Amino acid sequence: MLPCYREGVSSSLASFYDEMSELVVTADQTGWDRVWISEHHFHYYGGAAPNPAVQLSAWARETKNIRLGPAISLMPLRNPLHVAEDYAVVDQLSDGRLDFGIGRGYLPHEFEGHGLDPDDVSSMREEGFDIIRRAWSGETFAHDGRHYSFPELNLHPLPAQKEVPIWVAASRTRDSFEWAGREGFNIMLNQYPVSPEDARERFGWYLDAWDSAGHAKGTHEAMMSVFLNIADTEEEAIGEAKRAVQEHANLFRLLFSGDQWNEDYAGDESVFEFLAPDGDLPRMFRERTCIGTPDQVIERIARYRDWGFTEMSFIVRTGELSQEKALRTMERFNAEVAPAFA
Repeated sequence: MLPCYREGVSSSLASFYDEMSELVVTADQTGWDRVWISEHHFHYYGGAAPNPAVQLSAWARETKNIRLGPAISLMPLRNPLHVAEDYAVVDQLSDGRLDFGIGRGYLPHEFEGHGLDPDDVSSMREEGFDIIRRAWSGETFAHDGRHYSFPELNLHPLPAQKEVPIWVAASRTRDSFEWAGREGFNIMLNQYPVSPEDARERFGWYLDAWDSAGHAKGTHEAMMSVFLNIADTEEEAIGEAKRAVQEHANLFRLLFSGDQWNEDYAGDESVFEFLAPDGDLPRMFRERTCIGTPDQVIERIARYRDWGFTEMSFIVRTGELSQEKALRTMERFNAEVAPAFA
């Protein structure tokens, strides 16, 4: 779930929250493994969930089986003790179904809005997460570090699970991939901003760090996130999803360039130039998304499996990819794609 709400996406923000819940309950009832929700601030891009723990707490009471997690908790943007408290509550409300995704963040306006130096955020992520792990262990401890200091304390409540699964989001910086591999954490990547070649190379950084740290080979868990839209033909699938992917790509361009006040969210097709410099849009969709026919989606998932990924995360609802299309895609995935991997 990348909760981007603006006028036209749904009849109201309240309705948009209801529709997200409908997708989550559908996933829970039809055997999907996890639901993830992003954290973003101060912008339409993902801004409907500035604290994912709030949304996950609601879904914890609306579901029975599916695991729940932030993808990601932006560690440098919050006090790590509050993060530890919030997600311990999610784990308790869900009876131990929390997966915890963490990252450093990447958007300039979020760092600026929180008064952060981008050069500090990687070390803040690591120090903050060390605090969370100690807090979740139940020990009484004090901390005096580079970024955080507090006197002796003890966290309440604690998570229901003795060990909460940890996932690290990595995108561009090599240190993120290597830190996750050294520490033995699971990894999550997002395909569409990078080429398949770059994604595979960066995943290799993680695997090399995993092996060098002495973790058992092949015991990692790795997730690739892609857009998903299924139709009878590739042309139909791309036609339905093109505008939503274009808007998403343009938001990246605007936010990275510091143009966050620009409300021409979708822009025009020139936004695809950095994703498809040769102008071959069908190839771009084939290489960076799971937008296509059921057989094409099966083929692309198999490619990631062969690279060493253990699961996929699918964005089915964003921008002009409507609720109706999202539910239809999930139904077709369950019936026509998932059986190929049973």
